Amino acid sequence: MSWAAWRDSDVINVYFKDVPCYECEKPEGIHTAFSKILATLNQPSANYTLSFANKLYGNKDIAFIQKFVFCALKLYLTEVDGVDFHNAPEEVRRLINLWVETRTHGKIKDLLPKDSFDCLVQLLLVNALFFKGQWEVKFDKELTEEAPFYPHHADEKECHSVQLMHRKGVYNAGTIDLCNVQVQVVEIPYKNNELTFVLLLPVDCSAEALEQLEDGLSHKHLLDLSCHLKAIEVDLAIPKFSSEKSIEANEYLNLPDLTDHEKADFSGATTTEGVALTQLVHDASIEIDEEGGEEPEPVPCPKDRRPRREPVEIRADHPFLYFIVHNCTQSIIALGRFAKPE
Repeated sequence: MSWAAWRDSDVINVYFKDVPCYECEKPEGIHTAFSKILATLNQPSANYTLSFANKLYGNKDIAFIQKFVFCALKLYLTEVDGVDFHNAPEEVRRLINLWVETRTHGKIKDLLPKDSFDCLVQLLLVNALFFKGQWEVKFDKELTEEAPFYPHHADEKECHSVQLMHRKGVYNAGTIDLCNVQVQVVEIPYKNNELTFVLLLPVDCSAEALEQLEDGLSHKHLLDLSCHLKAIEVDLAIPKFSSEKSIEANEYLNLPDLTDHEKADFSGATTTEGVALTQLVHDASIEIDEEGGEEPEPVPCPKDRRPRREPVEIRADHPFLYFIVHNCTQSIIALGRFAKPE
């Protein structure tokens, strides 16, 4: 039986009749606000694919509190599961990899390499994301060409090859001073303007300029960029690429209140004492290609005797930053650096 058919049947009422409906938080709480954003992002769309895989794995000797299990799923779409890390770590690793692969439609495989954890794991939190969108107006595949990409500066000895996509059109764009770096910025909308891909290309091709930009950026900078842009004709060239990055997030985040056995307090999640988060694994996979909607029909207009301005060239043939924003919720769902082809 399909999920849709099962969902609409009386079976679900029988199955869940003994499950209490916990009040996880007051309606105005911050966790509830995050829940609404996640619910919006998780809605099916024909314009993009956005897949989340969130799951907390605990060794089977950890007794999770049922309210925590319920609220983690309700508020953060995060499942909680008990597994046998201590006696069967390799089997658990394969199980986690298969689950992530399934949830991301086969796009993220082998998230956890062999020997990525041992039998002493208590809690392991997995977070993975896959995104691929359809542009509001597609790039013409026939114009995509193999072109040089300079990782640090315009030095032919260090150049790599990329598939460079091309399109001339009207985009919100401009050259602005951002963190004391001159940056070309262009917004490339996805279908129905649900999401936007924003390219930040330093005019200076040096590694130092990119590093200065990256170090100085803030969340406010990113969300305020649109105020400094205007609709102009752009001759745009950006690489076609797929990017996947997997990290042990607890190595980058300072989380002693979760990972230190002396400081961690999971009393709201489990009745088992002395529990701490052993690993937090994050993986993001992004695909950027030509696919999208058709070119709109040109609108006839009276002849303008003023000389037509040449399009502004934005050619991303050296390292740049990018982010993808969900416009309705102003949520940044991906933020990355393209430094060289993989």
